[in-house]
Amino acid sequence: MEQMQNYLERLSVLVIEDNQGDFILIEDYLLEKFKNVEIVHCPDYATSVDFLAKSKDRISVVLLDLNLPDLVGVELIRSIIAHNVKVPIIVLTGYSDLAMAKSSLQIGVYDYLVKDEISPTILQKTIIYALHRSRFINQIEDEKRKFENLFNFSPQPTWLLDSQSLRILQANIAAQNTYGFSLDEFLQMSFTHLHPKGQGERIEQKFTSNDGQISGDHFTHVLRSGKEITVDIYFREIDETTMSGLIVQVNDVSEVVKHINTIEVQNTQLRNIAWTQSHVVRAPLSRMLGIVNLIELKAGSFDELLFCLQQLRISSIELNDIIVGIVEESNHIEHE
Repeated sequence: MEQMQNYLERLSVLVIEDNQGDFILIEDYLLEKFKNVEIVHCPDYATSVDFLAKSKDRISVVLLDLNLPDLVGVELIRSIIAHNVKVPIIVLTGYSDLAMAKSSLQIGVYDYLVKDEISPTILQKTIIYALHRSRFINQIEDEKRKFENLFNFSPQPTWLLDSQSLRILQANIAAQNTYGFSLDEFLQMSFTHLHPKGQGERIEQKFTSNDGQISGDHFTHVLRSGKEITVDIYFREIDETTMSGLIVQVNDVSEVVKHINTIEVQNTQLRNIAWTQSHVVRAPLSRMLGIVNLIELKAGSFDELLFCLQQLRISSIELNDIIVGIVEESNHIEHE
């Protein structure tokens, strides 16, 4: 309210009116009701468009006569709106035309006043109402743009779905780039079409679970190219008076899952290596230790000693082969 009061204290009004007498009357009404008002007068459409294009000062509100020498009616309204998007426009006319009033409001005019019915109080209230409404609409538009920017420029593929049919209502740029479908193609699809056969019913059950995050479950998505990727799916429900829907976002975890699977394979291989070290290596090593112990305890004939040395050599070669195998397997795991 304080912000609006400050806005009214520096009110700037553009009056587009070809009748000098009507302009003077409107000017008197404005000066009577507003303490600090700047009034700009343009007598025709061309002058007003030129002013709007060149003026650096912000106009608070436009009072527009509907019948100007160079442009009239709906075409005039559309042209002024095109040059003056965010500023509220109040139409002034010399006669009552309900059809024109309705058309004007539908186009984007904030109010429609008949000149003979205007008083200082009516004009003041109309302007204040238009400013409040304009501020509210601009705030909604700003929030809408922020949401659209967050949606469209999110790096994660994101969709807006109909909550009942799961039909795709919107798809952001990341979804289009990642999946290879255009926006028009997405709008002809259901979200379940991105899943291979057999997952459609499962994803529908997940969306009705009120979980909000489909955690612990990986899903498969099929790109336009036919390539399959593994994804995690997250969603939130939108519940508004005009629509109900789901915001759905996916995270491609294909590389993560592949990496985890690789680690699991490597762990299996490492367990096999550990088993080899603890069992297979022990056999020739035990024999070698036994032979050495036998030589130390009982130095028999030369033939007996030669036999022991031959067995020791066989066990050494066997142990070396086992160690070489372990190194090769370890190198294979490292390269993977």
